[in-house]
Amino acid sequence: MNPEPMQHANALPNSQSPLVKWLDQYGNVATIVACVAMIGGAIAYSYNRSSTNLNERAWARYSQARSAQDFGDIADDLPNTEVGAWARLGEGERLVESGIGLMFTDRKAALGELKNADEAFRKVLSTKSATSAARERAAWGLAKSTEAQCDGDTAKPIEAYQALLRDFPKSLYKVAAEERIESLKSASAKEFYAWFHKQSPTPPEANKPKDGLPDGHPPIDLPLDDKPEVEKPKDEQSKAKEPDGSVVAKLKTEVEAEFTKIPLQDAFKLIAEKCEVEIAIDGDALKEAGFTKNMPQTLALGKVTGLEAIGAILKKYEKEKVAIVLVVQEDEKKALITTSESAKKNGQAPFEFSKFADDDLPKLEAPKVDKPKTEAPKSDEPKDEKSKSEDSKSESKDKDAPADSK
Repeated sequence: MNPEPMQHANALPNSQSPLVKWLDQYGNVATIVACVAMIGGAIAYSYNRSSTNLNERAWARYSQARSAQDFGDIADDLPNTEVGAWARLGEGERLVESGIGLMFTDRKAALGELKNADEAFRKVLSTKSATSAARERAAWGLAKSTEAQCDGDTAKPIEAYQALLRDFPKSLYKVAAEERIESLKSASAKEFYAWFHKQSPTPPEANKPKDGLPDGHPPIDLPLDDKPEVEKPKDEQSKAKEPDGSVVAKLKTEVEAEFTKIPLQDAFKLIAEKCEVEIAIDGDALKEAGFTKNMPQTLALGKVTGLEAIGAILKKYEKEKVAIVLVVQEDEKKALITTSESAKKNGQAPFEFSKFADDDLPKLEAPKVDKPKTEAPKSDEPKDEKSKSEDSKSESKDKDAPADSK
């Protein structure tokens, strides 16, 4: 009789393999690990796929950005990413472009734009996720911004361009950077930037609408309780003293007005330096009226005030079709040389020399002409024919004489 199969199995001493023993001992743990690995793989696949989609959306958003604000928002939303670094670079490049343009029209706004551009460029240079190309362009932008803010000391912009060449020796901007370094080392560049730094252009104030208001009506933004100031008589205005430190007070400083065929701009520059006040010249307005900043000026007034010297220069052009005028801008602490048309267009009031004392104005006297003295005869007796003839000739001479001699 054949034995049962289980009997043979039980008769085998320790017939299990090592794998079976391991599964018996660690089977549950292995199952858990396998499940965790499968779940982790699924999560990683899903993350990579979503990350790819997110990256594609970020680049699509970058491609649609136009303004510095658009690029700045992207950079803020995606820090420490490649697209975020490029967006920050785009923000800086648009800010520096805007800032350089505003340096000629609105200096305060320009410096604000350039300061923000510098901050954006430095963030790109310090971001590890930024590519080499992005950091190279950031170094170039930072150098340009530094040069635009130069105050005459060209060492800082030169150092910025040298940093670009040092960090990126094969830079696409190598030739341009070397040219800027050589140019900034010249004395003319230092002189120009020292002068340009002192300029303070501001945008003209917008004129307030006056349509529909009757003559003499106070401005629409004036409170009802406030009354418009009554214009004081000219003699009282002339007696009013200017506060110390005002533009007019500084222009009363004594200067040596001895010019011989020097350009108009140089004449005003000498007066400005002596009076320690800024005198800006609206070159565009002068050019539009047919004047130039190089018109020769000759004066022989000796020691006079700055106002007297300016008044003497402007007096030569007051009978032109468009006169050259002085505009005192106390709020900006400067004087402006412009034309009467430009001043009217921008709502600026030309300085009225007539409101100030005669001692403050140039004394240009007309040549004196001696008037002939004729005495009428006191006698009422009739004249003879000879005396009548002489009187007739005398009247004829008086009629033919110039108006100034009568």
